[in-house]
Amino acid sequence: MRIQNSLKNFTSGLGTMVISNVLAFVARTVFIAILDKSYLGVNGLLTNILSMLSLAELGIGTAINFSLYKPIAEEDDNKIALLMNFYKKAYRYIGIVVFLVGLVLMMFLDFIVKDQGEVKNLKLIFLIYLINTSYSYFMTHKVTLLNAYQKSYILAPINIIFNIITTIAQIIILIVTKNYIAYLIINMIVLLIQRLYTNHKITKMYPILNKKTNEKIPKKELDLIVKNVKAMMFHKVGDYCINGTDNIIISSFISISVVGIYSNYLMIINMINGVILMFFNSMTASMGNLISTESDEKKRESFEIINFIGMWLFGFTTVCLYNLLNPFIEIWLGKTFLISQGILAVVILNYYLTGMRVPVATMKMAAGLYDEDKFTPLIQASINLIVSIVLVKKIGLMGVFIGTLVSSLVLPCWQRPYIIYKHIFKVSSKDYFIKYLKYLIIVICMTIGLQQIFSMIFLQVTVVNFIIRVIVCAIVPNIIFILLFNKTKEFKEVLKIVDKISGGSIKCIKRLV
Repeated sequence: MRIQNSLKNFTSGLGTMVISNVLAFVARTVFIAILDKSYLGVNGLLTNILSMLSLAELGIGTAINFSLYKPIAEEDDNKIALLMNFYKKAYRYIGIVVFLVGLVLMMFLDFIVKDQGEVKNLKLIFLIYLINTSYSYFMTHKVTLLNAYQKSYILAPINIIFNIITTIAQIIILIVTKNYIAYLIINMIVLLIQRLYTNHKITKMYPILNKKTNEKIPKKELDLIVKNVKAMMFHKVGDYCINGTDNIIISSFISISVVGIYSNYLMIINMINGVILMFFNSMTASMGNLISTESDEKKRESFEIINFIGMWLFGFTTVCLYNLLNPFIEIWLGKTFLISQGILAVVILNYYLTGMRVPVATMKMAAGLYDEDKFTPLIQASINLIVSIVLVKKIGLMGVFIGTLVSSLVLPCWQRPYIIYKHIFKVSSKDYFIKYLKYLIIVICMTIGLQQIFSMIFLQVTVVNFIIRVIVCAIVPNIIFILLFNKTKEFKEVLKIVDKISGGSIKCIKRLV
């Protein structure tokens, strides 16, 4: 059942993600063709600023989601209703706080944006973003219940339909009006309708959401939620300072146009990353169930399998992104939208190191281990900000990403694996780090090796040689992975899972061979 629910969530999420990414790419192409690239920078910058305001959520959603696993397994409807009512009230207060803080922050926009380029009415644009962000807190808490029941796949058709509607409407508005504010307003209207419809559907599925109760959460359980929220607060603040401040630093010390150039790379990286994260997010509830019911040895074996899958997925995409991103951007938008291969190398290395922490984070979140490393993100964030600001003044854009890289190596790459091996598996983490280094060396060698081959064969970028690059990147890394790992326990277990999901197709292929 765990595998089936995870598979349903992943496949539905994957379908939604692929369609959304195609639509986003089409919309971005029209956007760039009609509006100045400064607007791209504003889009990326304001997204970062508003993600800072979302820190007011303090991880309440994650803590409630974890608290729902047990009552759902025990079919305790009263406890579920109690938790959801608490969640709903908390989110109402958060929505109000986000809006009020946003209004204050709006007065300081001129200090954050160094060079606005051709962008006009920046404060009005920010206000639209702010409204879109703040009202979401009044309408999205019900989705958490669906996720806890491992049924997020039910929303896939709704998300696809509304994504199509939004993209078509935004493209029409851009072509007709060439107005960025109208572009934002149409997105806000469609998103409001989508959220209203989604909430209506979830409430029909779970009428318990309409149950009113004056009962209070028992002190012991409330203390656990508060403890997890406090820990998640540190994580959210730290994660924002690590991942959400790059565009603000670039805008403040370089220019909003450079934010726009980088945003194209970030969009593509986030598309790829989103598909992989969809896979791991679909497993969180299942892993929570496994942790509650299985032995320590079984937990460790399951983690090592998903860690191996993570290495394969993030390793393969690292090779592809490093070798294909610049040629793709050059064909799509032209050389004026490129960043150097050296800067790209640091960006992609950050992508891989962050990616390899995803399996660890999945296991850690499923186990509810929020408190053990709550100060780590703050330490990492401080290092990131200090190094990034110092280096951006000396070496420009490269310095921003080196700051992120340095902060990543200081603590999270080794501390979080140590925590899950100590508290969940109760064994030494030595084997994990040996495999981690082996995986890293293999991925780096493949990435650099293919880049050297391409640089010798292709002296310029064309559509034909880009297609050849894609084919080579799709085949060679996977063949190398198979040759290197086909005898490992993790590889064999992954084959068994694939065989089970595909109805025995792997066994049939082996017999034919």
